[in-house]
Amino acid sequence: MMPLLLSRRRSAIAIAVSTALAGALAPTGGASADPLKQGFHAPPDSAKPRAWWHWLNGNVSQPGIKLDLEWMKRAGLGGFQVFDVDLVTAQYVDQRVSYQSPEWLEAMRFTAAEAERLGLEMTVSASSGWSETGGPWVRPAQAMKKYVWSETRVDGPRRFTGKIQVPPSVSGPFQNVPFHSGFAKLPPPDGSPGAKPYSKAAPPMPTFYADAAVIAYRLPDGAQQLNLPLVTTSGGTLDAALLVDGDFATSQKLPVAAQEGEPAWIQLAYPSPVRAQSVTLALGPVTHPPGALKVSSDGVHFTDVAAVPGPAHDLSSKSGVHTYAFPEVKARYFRLELGAPVRGPYDDSIGIPKATHHNVAEFSVSAAARVHRFEEKAGFAIVPEYDSIRTPAVPADMAISGESVVDLTGKLRADGTLDWEVPTGRWSILRLGYSLTGQHTIPATAEGVGLEVDKLNRTHVEAFMDGLLKPLQQGSSSTLGPHRISHLLLDSWEANQQNWTEQMLPEFRKRRGYDALPWLPVLAGHVVNSAEASDRFLWDFRRTIADLLADNHYSAIGEIAQRHGMKLYGEAMGVGLPTVGDGLQLKGRVDVPMGEFWDRRPDEKPVPNQVSDIREAASAAHIYGKNIVAAESFTATPAFGAWSRAPRDLKWLADEYMAMGVNRFVIHTSAHQPFTDRKPGVSLWRFGQNFTRNETWAELANPWTTYLSRASFMLQQGRAVNDIAYFYGEGAPVAAPFGEPDRPGIPAGYGYDYVNAEVLLEKMQVRDGRIELPSGASYGLLVLPGTTDRVSLPVLRKLRDLVAAGAVILAPKPVGMPGLADQEQADEWTAIANGLWGGADGRTVTEHRYGKGRVLWGVTVADALERIALAPDFEFSRPRADTRILATHRTGKDGDIYFVANQQLREVSFEASFRIAGKRPELWDAERGTQAPASYRTEDGRTIVSLALPAHGSVFVVFREPASTPLATVPAQQTRELAQVTGPWALSFGPGLAAPAGITLPSLSSWTASSTPAIKYYSGTASYKRKLRADPAWFRQGAALKLDLGDVREFAEVFVNGKRVDTLWRPPFVADVTCALKPGVNELEVRVTNLWPNRLIGDAQPGAVPVTFATIKPYPPNAPLLPSGLLGPVRITASTTKQGD
Repeated sequence: MMPLLLSRRRSAIAIAVSTALAGALAPTGGASADPLKQGFHAPPDSAKPRAWWHWLNGNVSQPGIKLDLEWMKRAGLGGFQVFDVDLVTAQYVDQRVSYQSPEWLEAMRFTAAEAERLGLEMTVSASSGWSETGGPWVRPAQAMKKYVWSETRVDGPRRFTGKIQVPPSVSGPFQNVPFHSGFAKLPPPDGSPGAKPYSKAAPPMPTFYADAAVIAYRLPDGAQQLNLPLVTTSGGTLDAALLVDGDFATSQKLPVAAQEGEPAWIQLAYPSPVRAQSVTLALGPVTHPPGALKVSSDGVHFTDVAAVPGPAHDLSSKSGVHTYAFPEVKARYFRLELGAPVRGPYDDSIGIPKATHHNVAEFSVSAAARVHRFEEKAGFAIVPEYDSIRTPAVPADMAISGESVVDLTGKLRADGTLDWEVPTGRWSILRLGYSLTGQHTIPATAEGVGLEVDKLNRTHVEAFMDGLLKPLQQGSSSTLGPHRISHLLLDSWEANQQNWTEQMLPEFRKRRGYDALPWLPVLAGHVVNSAEASDRFLWDFRRTIADLLADNHYSAIGEIAQRHGMKLYGEAMGVGLPTVGDGLQLKGRVDVPMGEFWDRRPDEKPVPNQVSDIREAASAAHIYGKNIVAAESFTATPAFGAWSRAPRDLKWLADEYMAMGVNRFVIHTSAHQPFTDRKPGVSLWRFGQNFTRNETWAELANPWTTYLSRASFMLQQGRAVNDIAYFYGEGAPVAAPFGEPDRPGIPAGYGYDYVNAEVLLEKMQVRDGRIELPSGASYGLLVLPGTTDRVSLPVLRKLRDLVAAGAVILAPKPVGMPGLADQEQADEWTAIANGLWGGADGRTVTEHRYGKGRVLWGVTVADALERIALAPDFEFSRPRADTRILATHRTGKDGDIYFVANQQLREVSFEASFRIAGKRPELWDAERGTQAPASYRTEDGRTIVSLALPAHGSVFVVFREPASTPLATVPAQQTRELAQVTGPWALSFGPGLAAPAGITLPSLSSWTASSTPAIKYYSGTASYKRKLRADPAWFRQGAALKLDLGDVREFAEVFVNGKRVDTLWRPPFVADVTCALKPGVNELEVRVTNLWPNRLIGDAQPGAVPVTFATIKPYPPNAPLLPSGLLGPVRITASTTKQGD
């Protein structure tokens, strides 16, 4: 990065983006001839935030609906997204409004009419609960499926006419493992008195089974069965027969190690050394704890042969069954060591006790060749990186020959018997079928509970959508379409895994180009032909699942929505690889791609999978040509405490994610309030911001939402400027990388988009040396990460064509294809790779020219950008090592817009350098709605602006008009103190819950310091009044007079002589009082509003008579109180233009 010296020409360029300057500037009203200024001053509905609106357990009323929506309109929201949910919420209304009942449908029609009246966008979630697409009308045959199997050993030659064991028909995640819901461990409701008795029956788990195929394969010569071992443990007694019986539903208890930090262990001892290549471990529906498999010949000296990696490599296993393969060993003793059971992310905050034992259903050692982690590779669970779990090579005599596989499907009779002439040798008959995953809608109301629909089958998805939408179309008029229910929402995927559908085998053949039948033993964990070939078949299998999910679920729902005049929001597929999908592909299938980010404190690091989800949503919008990047925003965990967050706590977080591409906020959450007189009211249990009309600051929310709206409007203009396309791979599951940095990393100052194989193959073209997409996106460099050592033939052909046309790519030379498709073109693949990389080896030779372009290998992204002379788009000087400035860039017919945000909790002065020349910069303040000219200079094709951003401040630097000079200076503002405003203050408390009597304050302090309980625990609005004598000398120099309130918790409304001057919601709490203040005596009033926790804590005190109403009890009596009130110091200041030096 070029050095930017703050001292250089400083006197000529000083300009501070401060409240002093911003407040003195006139807002941009009346700019009808300038759409950008007009939209900035009064943002359109398309830029306004939305809010999730949860209807909790039927606690719904039409008066509440009307009041909720009218408040949303007043508060500056552009719409809402309705969920029908029960998250352990008790019934408080007299009569519940149950899902899809006549009363519920009438409430929906009323809501749609109100939304149309108020001009609010209405979105409805696609099921009861929040995930994903299901309901009580989904029949078992239409529900999510997994494959299951049984195996029968036979010897030939002979005629076999026996019965083949039916595979498990249990509804659950794997074989006979029953379904388990994580919501089952939530505690019962604990809210205010008056609740009806709460009960919610477990959803029914139907049994269902259908056959898919029957095959036989010759057992490898080296395969052998092991005898029962002797079992010893670190504690307790385990039955050896139950450990190796293949029954994953029946478990035994292994106590957790008595000594913290020590492992619990199970040891299997055989009479003599045995050959072994794998173990299968089943620990129930939990994430496996970290551990290790050790072997020994003498029972004393042990060697590690396999790691049980624990939660870092186990993202979504609901079955707890894993197979670990390793190079063949010979040993007598096999010991499994397990660390402490893994705690859930909210177990501590909701009081879940620590586990005292491990539930061990299976610990079996196998001499047969097995596919390493085949359960994950076959789509029963997810791991973040599949290349790291490749199956070790196996001896040739231990692998099944694909040529030996015989199709017996047509020989299976209806009664389950098989008539087959068994050839000579030892054979295994594999009966493959499918049963249900058991996944149902979560967390749905009792009437909304139903099976999740089969996401891989378009026919079933269409039938599900009929059941969802037809009830909403009944009556005199449909509620669907523009101005009523205009959007559907698919929330983040929490439906676990599905890896089968009725047409799976023909779909596999159509999409992958070969028959899966000879490879079906791999689905049972066996190695066919070789370890590598088996892994590659499973790569194709997962890719087929991902494509079916995109085409038959997300695309199908989007098309159905379109037919009804609606559009589709989608958190597809959500954070952290929740299912076997291609995140960009899925987000590209919806109209409004969404990500999600959760609340956190400024000293906490960003959550990697949330960052990647947001970047993935932004990338999907950019590469698929969608302008809106939406985000479920500010989701709060139980750790924060309910009703404890104010906009001042969230603004920096909004800025952070806007810099990643977000331009529509969907606030989590605004639970429906059915009552008109109970506060703070209904909540989504302990999650979310509780952004409702019952917030203490509900009527003061508009400045906060206006900031979000203005900023979003600016970031919806033109298109994003990103120089780098980062290919994230073509396998499945695949999503924007998380958990560790991109490899290679993207240098600061450059924007980038992730791209997938679909976009690379179908949309990328080259023009003037840059890769372009129909969306307008343009990239100077295409990066393939170091993990991309295998690419398919279609992708390799496309890379060749792009480079030949002039593109530059940074990529390692691949070593082969990832799947088994196109094997007959292996020679072509090799020829293309050799030609494209030429003599480059990534070490001594790092560049090869091919056609009009070139391939780079073994250099950093920064080096690659330097070689193609592509300078950073944005740079800044760093006054301190921890300075954190974020930026993003949009360009269009209206010019160039940079959003620049200070992420520090202190003012930061720095120089910002933009890759723009010939245009004059302006500073647009989205908080105040003002514009100001900027001091700048141009050097070497760049424009350099000196900025001073307040703590967590931000500014838009806008380049629109031609620059008439390479250097311009705007005089800086200087501020001086005129007077301190001290006590006494008359403090009165507004009408509210347990409002105390007014008092006189000699000096300012937090209400919580009061010895009067009614003041100490007060939540609401209080008024500070006093007379203020203004010296006539203050007005003589034309200065801007400011009232600086110091610290305020949390909102301040400033009135001077009865005139409302400003509403302040975050530091610095400074109001421009120039037009309201007059010489002589003035009446000064500051109305301060705090948050709910103090009153809730007061109600929790022993003997207290509660005056609040809440559906949860979020605070114990000893919870810390939040500082509240006007804390000061208060002073009057004057801002004037600094004269030139």
